[in-house]
Amino acid sequence: MGEHIQLTELQCDAITELLNIGMGLAARSLSEMVREEIKLTVPRVELLTRKSAVNHLNGNPQRRIAAVKQHFEGSFWGDALLLFPQEKSLELVRVLMKDEEIPLEMLTELEQDALTEVGNIILNSCLGSLGNILTEELTSELPIFVSGTATEVLDGCVVQEDHEMIMFLRMDFALQQKDISGYVAFILEIPAIEQFKQSIDNYLRENLTMIP
Repeated sequence: MGEHIQLTELQCDAITELLNIGMGLAARSLSEMVREEIKLTVPRVELLTRKSAVNHLNGNPQRRIAAVKQHFEGSFWGDALLLFPQEKSLELVRVLMKDEEIPLEMLTELEQDALTEVGNIILNSCLGSLGNILTEELTSELPIFVSGTATEVLDGCVVQEDHEMIMFLRMDFALQQKDISGYVAFILEIPAIEQFKQSIDNYLRENLTMIP
């Protein structure tokens, strides 16, 4: 069903630029929280099956990851995720608490609240920027913390069928002075992809006048 969905080069460039803007704002917010520069990678935009998306979330299917997940609705809809390898998420909590000596047991107790707050700031910044630039109203549910394998994390997302195509938007970030990295991903299923493409085309018409 979704194998015929494609993105033009112009659409991919526009999506990449929008993610750059949104994540730039989010990175500045995170940088203020941890008092450290945040390094961003170039965004990646791919159309994948759900099974392939699991592999993209984590190259090792059995490795546990920590995630903050936020469902959003509007003219297009889906799930926004902030993800870390489990051990990196605990290191981030240490940085946020400004205490390198916090014992592991206490870190685990603090992890959910601390990362949910970080996720709330970063994901809302991205979604808010995306909605503002596209002049689309996007509403978000409260973010939730989940932990497990990539398959378990993705189980609660919009797409349930392994063969179903989804749009996978990913941008990695890292703290410059710490060995901490994570990434933000957006997952949209087929009907939402079509609507998102329409929003992108409207944006291109208004700003570049290159779409007839």
